[in-house]
Amino acid sequence: MNVLEIPLSILKFQYKLVRIPLGIFEAKVVDTLDPEAPARLAYERTVGSLDKKVGSILGDSETAQRGADQVKHADDLARAVKLEAQADAAEAAADAKLRTARETAENERVAAESAAQQAAQDARATADKRKAQAAEQADEKAAADKKKADDLAASRAASAREAEAKQKARIGKVEKAAAAPAESELADAAEHQEQAEDKKAEAERIEKLFLVEKNKD
Repeated sequence: MNVLEIPLSILKFQYKLVRIPLGIFEAKVVDTLDPEAPARLAYERTVGSLDKKVGSILGDSETAQRGADQVKHADDLARAVKLEAQADAAEAAADAKLRTARETAENERVAAESAAQQAAQDARATADKRKAQAAEQADEKAAADKKKADDLAASRAASAREAEAKQKARIGKVEKAAAAPAESELADAAEHQEQAEDKKAEAERIEKLFLVEKNKD
């Protein structure tokens, strides 16, 4: 018997019978799934496509419309899920980008702060080194100036001692030269004084004799 010869009402009835197990499966399993679960959407799209095709073939507009609505609903949910997933992915990417940017900024801030601290430490170290070098150079210059001054003072002291020795030598010579005539004059004066004293003593002796003789008369 040809299928086309079977009345459409019988085929519609038979299809309804076939749909009974599917309805039970939908109530027991499919309806417990998340409305946006990929497995549920795939099932609804498949069954909806089946209802749409069979309804069109059998001239059952209600079944065909129900199938079309189910396919559209599944497609809309799938599209919404896809868009939501894309939005979530975009949001996750934006969050990751923002997190990366924040981490990069924080790393750059830490690096800049570390670089600034290192630069400050280097500057202080350089300043301390230059200060130490300046102090060392100042000490070396002071020591050199002191040695130069000491050498100059020692040289001048030696020159002064030498000049003093020469002056003393000259003074000694002058005093010796001046003392020579004075000693000669002193010797002559002493000799003259001695002669005068002798003459005085002789005169006193004669005077005494004269007085003695006079007293005898």
